[in-house]
Amino acid sequence: MAFIRTNNIVADNGDVYANIEEFQAAHGPCGMEHPGAESCTMVLNAGKNGVQVALTFTDEAAHDAYLVDVASATTPGVTWTLVSAE
Repeated sequence: MAFIRTNNIVADNGDVYANIEEFQAAHGPCGMEHPGAESCTMVLNAGKNGVQVALTFTDEAAHDAYLVDVASATTPGVTWTLVSAE
């Protein structure tokens, strides 16, 4: 059964972005290029200062492997907030 992890990612400096491409240019792919993700979506938030990212994994074990892979990764300049993982 698919397992979906959703995060809100907001720029710490107050910058606003016209689209997700601008956000990614400033802050990177935010997990969207992880090989363990089966599919990914990114949507610019209403304040245009961040995005919501949903990563879909084949199952919870694939999600847990993703967490191990990214445990030491840092993304300076943004705050990540977990919305859901189910």
